Amino acid sequence: MFCGTGDGEVDPVSATILVVDDDPVTLTLVERTLGAKGYRVWTAASAADARQVLTELAGAVDLVLTDIAMPGGLGTDLARQIGSTQRWVRVLLMTAHSSDALQGQGLDVPEANLLRKPFAPAELLQRIAGALAG
Repeated sequence: MFCGTGDGEVDPVSATILVVDDDPVTLTLVERTLGAKGYRVWTAASAADARQVLTELAGAVDLVLTDIAMPGGLGTDLARQIGSTQRWVRVLLMTAHSSDALQGQGLDVPEANLLRKPFAPAELLQRIAGALAG
């Protein structure tokens, strides 16, 4: 449900990633880390902003890395929408919440689709590469 199926492997050097988080520090750190490895990175501070970027880029996004809990919309809802309208886009969710806290909110997110905050740059890069590889 959360990872797009994709029609083949995406070359990491040419991959376009949309990062969605309401925390500007997280956005900046992730953008710099991914950009330093050659990814094209777009950022959005909300699910609504992310939807707008996805529309503007018209199919050019390969992966969305989104926080789960944000004002104005859940990352899981964004992931579901992407899965139904842009099936080729892979989605990786991130959160600082425990599995119990997520389940308490009615959110059942597979660990394979979840990046736990805080994370090291090496872990971020590894998870992004794995998600892009499908």
